Amino acid sequence: MRDNMLVNPSGLPGHAMGIDLNIEHLIRYLKGLFAAKGIYSNWDRLGNIAAGINYLQLIKKRVTRSLGSGYQGSTHTDVDTSSLVWRVAGKSRELELQCASVDREANSGCKAVSDVIANGYKKFESSSLATFNKKIADL
Repeated sequence: MRDNMLVNPSGLPGHAMGIDLNIEHLIRYLKGLFAAKGIYSNWDRLGNIAAGINYLQLIKKRVTRSLGSGYQGSTHTDVDTSSLVWRVAGKSRELELQCASVDREANSGCKAVSDVIANGYKKFESSSLATFNKKIADL
């Protein structure tokens, strides 16, 4: 921890914190995301979340900014987010996001993509698995 014992994750003057405390904040954030899945949580999910934690935090900040909602606190009282829900519902109704539309304005620049998972399974079944089984049989 040479030459970087203090970090300023917010970028605001006077809001620096020790790097170990910053890591503790990230661990607490990870635990919250991991526990939200309940009994379906596993180590693979935790690994996936941990790899993208910085991006998840950026997404959270951008969604908050785009909805115009500030920090609403984490006190013991429940937060009323019904106005935000109605704002998102109204905008999705206005843009008809629930309706399938092939001639949507933004569709002209989109390209069709293949199912990467299905392609991976096909490649695995056709080449890798057959080669693996052949090598095992030769032993």
